Amino acid sequence: MSQRQAHACVLVRARAIVVIAWLVPSATAWCESSAPPTNLALNPSFEQAAANSALPAQWHGAPQVYALDTTVTRSGTASLKYVNRDPQRYVLCTQKVPVQAGWKCRVSVWIKTQDIAGDESGATICLEWQGKDGKWLGGVYPTGIKGTRDWTRVEAITRLPDDAASCNVACYVRNEMTGTAWFDDVELVRIADPPMQTILLSPNYRGRITAAGPQDARVRVRWNLVDHDLKPQQIQVVAVLSSRGGNALRHTTGHPQGGPQGCLDLQLPLGGLEPGQYDLAVRLNGPDGTELQVDHHRLVRAPESPPPKCVIDEHRRLLVDGKPFFPIGMYWSGINAKDLAVYAQSKFNCLMPYGSPTKQQMDLAQEHGLQVIYSIKDWYAGSAYCPQFIQSEADEEPQVRARVRQFREHPALLAWYLNDELPQQFLPRLESHQQWVAEEDLDHPTWVVLYQFREVAAYLKTFDVIGTDPYPIDRRPASMAAQWTAETFRQVESSRPMWQVPQLHNWANYAKTESEEKRGRTPTVDEVRSMAWQCICEGATGLVFYSWFDVRRNPDVPFDVQWDGLKGVAAEIDQRSPILLSVEPVPVVTVAGASPGWLHWLARVHRDRLYVIAVNDGDGEGHVIFQLPTTPKAIRVLGEDRAIEPMGATLQVLVPRLAVQCYEIELAAR
Repeated sequence: MSQRQAHACVLVRARAIVVIAWLVPSATAWCESSAPPTNLALNPSFEQAAANSALPAQWHGAPQVYALDTTVTRSGTASLKYVNRDPQRYVLCTQKVPVQAGWKCRVSVWIKTQDIAGDESGATICLEWQGKDGKWLGGVYPTGIKGTRDWTRVEAITRLPDDAASCNVACYVRNEMTGTAWFDDVELVRIADPPMQTILLSPNYRGRITAAGPQDARVRVRWNLVDHDLKPQQIQVVAVLSSRGGNALRHTTGHPQGGPQGCLDLQLPLGGLEPGQYDLAVRLNGPDGTELQVDHHRLVRAPESPPPKCVIDEHRRLLVDGKPFFPIGMYWSGINAKDLAVYAQSKFNCLMPYGSPTKQQMDLAQEHGLQVIYSIKDWYAGSAYCPQFIQSEADEEPQVRARVRQFREHPALLAWYLNDELPQQFLPRLESHQQWVAEEDLDHPTWVVLYQFREVAAYLKTFDVIGTDPYPIDRRPASMAAQWTAETFRQVESSRPMWQVPQLHNWANYAKTESEEKRGRTPTVDEVRSMAWQCICEGATGLVFYSWFDVRRNPDVPFDVQWDGLKGVAAEIDQRSPILLSVEPVPVVTVAGASPGWLHWLARVHRDRLYVIAVNDGDGEGHVIFQLPTTPKAIRVLGEDRAIEPMGATLQVLVPRLAVQCYEIELAAR
């Protein structure tokens, strides 16, 4: 899979130091133009009335629901008013906007509500785009507000895909809701991503350096000039390694070439560093040496001491007490003794309870030999499920640090869960939470999960381990699991561990309408198995399924039936985990001809045996020929107790829909 995801990046090595380091307070410094961006929405404050209509000019909606209102305003003399008493009536007030494919945009509106009621999230705004044929392609839909609330700002940030041909903005109230709402001061502006993005490829875990390595720091620099009036030949990248005191030690320079988007790798030696903290600054210079952006990465030369209890190694593996560990877990609501006793009778080895566990609950997990991913993912003032003891942003740091100190030495602790799908507006606070946890606990990594799988790169400084959560059944093909995982791996430059979140739930459990409820179904065991192994083949180093409480309540499959199948899936992954976690050198294995789109596979060597795992995502089926380095002495199908007769230096197999096949190959001595 890595061959499909490889990036052509130029590697630039360090030269002798001849420049002085620069330091700024933040990890990333970049400033856009001071001029305010142009609002692309027409009549955004609804001041102008439409001719022969109760609606504001430039806006289109049902007049029995939407109207211009001059009695309630946030600014100016008018607002857009929504009144609806029929929960079956669902209409939007829209405007076509001159947004183009590839643009990154911020859309926002101020909303006031009165008695907005219903199961959905309330009054909000959206930005949607269509293809050349006029069909809906996608959109961004921020959570709205409901009940009775004074003026509140709702905002979302998104980038339009390359195939977007037209776009419209809409003020509306979610489906099957009633009440009154006012909208004012719509803003739709084009914004720019920073021209440079960097990721520390090595060391790949908190910048940690030990006597064993790594011997070099490697940073990947991606330039993106799409939002800027610059050409690659006008920019230069300089990386400087400095001591904590600001003394520059080593540096290297890179010269971007090619198109408006591209990448290069910079490399600096790390040998001879004394224990302590260091700064790796990556500076982007524009025309005439103007500093456009500077990115900082913290490096730490660890003292000679016992390694952390849980640490990420250079192969993206989690090591627990020095041994490779493949997390196989589920989301839980809270820990209780009855369910834990059932869960522990399986090869699932960890769990992520939404409710932050007490010491007694952590002790209970330990008694059952289970590891806990501890959730503090809601500890952001103003977020939907923020606990009452956090009333403001100032409360976050002392509460986070105190909770980490309380549980960092508990033997059941595996990792910290810091973010569950929070949008990019939270990025500064997400980075702070990551920093606080890393400073308080040297022994456990952090994990975050995003549905925004195409935006993962923006979150790079907010986690140690990333996960995304594709839930296709029964909305999309099961192959969505592989697609999301592959894109997530691409977003982190194949350099960060991924604990993916495959689907166990029936979407009927979350249905807002009767038709949605009827449409939902529980994934079959074959689908779960395929989705799990798709994730593994595309780079996942752990799996945390969603969710235990859904398995308990899925309406169409009895718990005992589904649980028996899931125990089998977990047992198979656990049995294969020594193979998956092996880092022995792998000989070249390829697929003869064009690899089918439905095929996902990986090759590993463990104890001098070659293993090829082939997974069908359900989008097709057929015969596959793997080219092997030599003619095998023997081929065995694991789990089926049968042998395959070698046919030269190939492995020729039929891979049915949703199949997961593992072949153990004994190669002839070369």
